[in-house]
Amino acid sequence: MFLLEGYVVTRTLSIRAAVPSLMALAGSDVLAESWTSAAPGYDELFVPRFAPWTEDALAALTQHKHSLPEDHEVLVPCCGPGQELLPIAELLGGERAVRGTDLAPGMIEIAQSRCVAAAARFGRMSAEVGDAMAPGAGPYAAIFSVFGLQQLPDPVAAIEAWVRALAPGGVAVVCYWPMGAGVEAAGPWRHWGGLIRRAIGDAAARRGAAGWEDALAGAAAAAGAEVLADEERRHRIEWPCPAGMWEGMTRSGPWHAQRVRRGDAFVDGLRDDFLAPYAPQEPLAHNPAARLLVLRKRRSGE
Repeated sequence: MFLLEGYVVTRTLSIRAAVPSLMALAGSDVLAESWTSAAPGYDELFVPRFAPWTEDALAALTQHKHSLPEDHEVLVPCCGPGQELLPIAELLGGERAVRGTDLAPGMIEIAQSRCVAAAARFGRMSAEVGDAMAPGAGPYAAIFSVFGLQQLPDPVAAIEAWVRALAPGGVAVVCYWPMGAGVEAAGPWRHWGGLIRRAIGDAAARRGAAGWEDALAGAAAAAGAEVLADEERRHRIEWPCPAGMWEGMTRSGPWHAQRVRRGDAFVDGLRDDFLAPYAPQEPLAHNPAARLLVLRKRRSGE
């Protein structure tokens, strides 16, 4: 059990001891270490807060469920704690295998527990440790990913790989956080980004190559897909107080990776500056915007 201001997170992970606790990790190792440590809190604090975007992505998949190519499974890269696996299986009537992958063993442990709990109804759900940059040959009827793309070392290469792994007529539904002002022009996430840039510099704070978002549609088309949708989706996130948001984001959310990369002292040294603009006892809410990208693999002759 561990305490976040305003919350008590009660689950622990038996697999955590098997993941190296290293401060000088880079790339995928940082993500695996960070998200394994953060997994229980992420499942309790962020899965419900990010649910509106997951519902948007599920609605997009619903529009194409009857036209998906037959006899192929659905891949869910960056599946996290597996909260999307059962809704996808239900949406498709249990007729297809649904397989989640994630770099973080801690996330996969929770996802596997969901698969076990649903096995009596949907025995073709599974989750395993895997790299979203290498989805395998497939072919897949659909690829479904919410809030994983922006974390990958090369999102453009990931989109290309996902399209190539689709069966002809297969659909990729990808929801991701854009960079910088694209997610919010002002707000607590933008505020945090400014603090990080001032602390470590623009180059070190940047995630991915500059301009990767603008290259996604072209890369998907070059890999054999047509873009069916590329839309902004904005929803409200609320925390009971600014300190609760800080604790959640830095211990169970996307900002936790900075603890792995740079240490607790670095992150906690930014706490007062982060909290300074906000009334300490008031709820903290914001309305970040994600992008929803829907792609279809062209069939031969199209």
